[in-house]
Amino acid sequence: MAEVLSEPQFQILTHSKTGIKTGRIYFPALFLADYHESITQWLQRQDIIFCETDLKQYDDGSFRLYFRTINSLETEYLQLMKGSGKWAVGSSNSINK
Repeated sequence: MAEVLSEPQFQILTHSKTGIKTGRIYFPALFLADYHESITQWLQRQDIIFCETDLKQYDDGSFRLYFRTINSLETEYLQLMKGSGKWAVGSSNSINK
């Protein structure tokens, strides 16, 4: 049986040739159901840069997003968690650099 996630998973990816850093967040459907307003507000911020090809939606209502920002990727993720009323705690929210 598959594990059901209730909190986002965040990673920082570094391109092997260019060194450009990109954030990747998987938003589980349960988290989206509870915090859709704060997620929508975060995604609409001009500091969060992504396009349609950076977004993958899944049949269960969850989605994955690749994004860039002029600010720290980690800071932006923590801002999202703060806005949702949740803080990044535990292995499912660990920040991988």
